Amino acid sequence: MRLRRPRWKDPRLIVGIVLVVASVLMGALVVSRLAETTPVMVARTPIVPGDEIDPANLSTVEMRLGDQDELYVGTLGAIPDGAVATRAIQAGELVPLSAVGQAEDVPLRPVVIPVDATVAESVAPGATVELWHTSPAAEDGGQGNAELLVSDSIVRRIDEGSSLGMRSMAVEVLVPRDDLASVLEVLSQEERLDVIGVPGAHGVAP
Repeated sequence: MRLRRPRWKDPRLIVGIVLVVASVLMGALVVSRLAETTPVMVARTPIVPGDEIDPANLSTVEMRLGDQDELYVGTLGAIPDGAVATRAIQAGELVPLSAVGQAEDVPLRPVVIPVDATVAESVAPGATVELWHTSPAAEDGGQGNAELLVSDSIVRRIDEGSSLGMRSMAVEVLVPRDDLASVLEVLSQEERLDVIGVPGAHGVAP
């Protein structure tokens, strides 16, 4: 049998050309999507829950987020007036939309705790800390008992100008609303309340 040269009107040739063109276009589309960047806001400094989201503390970077771009704040215009952080946002972290809300969305309350200077110097704003209550020793010579009151407090700020005698500094921490009563009770009795940094947490000195 003699092989005939394909003609331009041959349906098989036309289908083959269409498939080749389609594959090239699809490949170009995929490459362009992979190379496409999206503007996203990044925190310059730590932002703690309840703090107003100040544009001065944010910067814009271009990143390839793919399908995740809708999870983060892309422009300052996406931040409502009076918006605050509802969770801790660390320096250099992308600002998630889920962390932007109003003051009533923050289930934390600030409490100022007097501490030793060494404790205050070992943590930074945004750090996760534990609050431990050590009851005083019994009159019969028994030892005091240590109890974990709060496992997930967040340091809001360090007060270095406090004059509190032996405990010359103070740490303002954000305490879950459900734990607030027990913390205030200990402070009102002037009993020992220790701020303990969580190992490996951001803002805790090694």
